[in-house]
Amino acid sequence: MDDIVKLNYFLAAEVDQADVPKMRPIRDRYLNVAKPPASTFVVVSRLMRPGWLIEIEAVAAIDD
Repeated sequence: MDDIVKLNYFLAAEVDQADVPKMRPIRDRYLNVAKPPASTFVVVSRLMRPGWLIEIEAVAAIDD
């Protein structure tokens, strides 16, 4: 998780926007909160599968 440099969030439009701030404490359990990765948050009409509410894509940079 320390290698993650970018997170892309895709949230289904049906999710109540008041619930969005509830994600931050969950995210903060796994990521470096002192230097969090860049992120993009997009609301979409729907995700690929019915019933899916959120999709999170992570991009990591690993030194060789």
